[in-house]
Amino acid sequence: MGAPRIRTHDVALGSGHGEVQAYVVEPADGPIRAGALFLHWLGDHRSDRTQFLSEARGLARLGIRGVLPGGRLPWGPDPVDADTDVENLEVEQRRLGTALDRLVDGLPKGVPLALVGHDFGAMHGLLLAARREAFKAVVVIAATPRWGDWFLRFWKIEGDRFDYLRRLQPYDPVETARALRAPTLWQFSERDYFIAPMSAIELARASSDVPAIEWYKADHAMRSSRARAAREAFLRRELGLG
Repeated sequence: MGAPRIRTHDVALGSGHGEVQAYVVEPADGPIRAGALFLHWLGDHRSDRTQFLSEARGLARLGIRGVLPGGRLPWGPDPVDADTDVENLEVEQRRLGTALDRLVDGLPKGVPLALVGHDFGAMHGLLLAARREAFKAVVVIAATPRWGDWFLRFWKIEGDRFDYLRRLQPYDPVETARALRAPTLWQFSERDYFIAPMSAIELARASSDVPAIEWYKADHAMRSSRARAAREAFLRRELGLG
């Protein structure tokens, strides 16, 4: 018997500013046993919805449907000021809600869902998980506690710095992580130039007194076969796939 067949669809979901280009990866034969939403990073390679494509295809052979949407903020538009950025954070939540709706479309009630996010994808994902208690398992990879950690450092932001931080505070991952109820795997690098270990610990501990933090000898890109294997093992266990 050969390996299970999978299907990969390149789709457009929604319309206007809320339109989402996404890949949908799923088993071609047999039942869909679980679903996973994959949210990519902003970086120097695969800085788009292809980042987790290979991983999603491997998981599809286990019976997992994956939806991999393209990100919008800050891939385009850039962060600019508090009011605009809050509006764009809300736009991104609507877009991710559309992707989540596609993930569950046609699935029987009770099929377990997971969220996997890296960098900005993880930060948007934590807000989605706080608002939509749909996920049975969450994987957070190399995220920072606050949007201002990135936006104020790498973009020209108009207005007072402290007013900006206060305005975005309700959207900060360190705030939204408090609402997590699903088992969460936190993956960070020991050699991340951008995220200090104490920042990683601050974020993970916002969700739990004893969070499941794993450290890897990688950089912010987290190109680690060990990290990928740990994600698969975690998802197998938490989604009940054996």
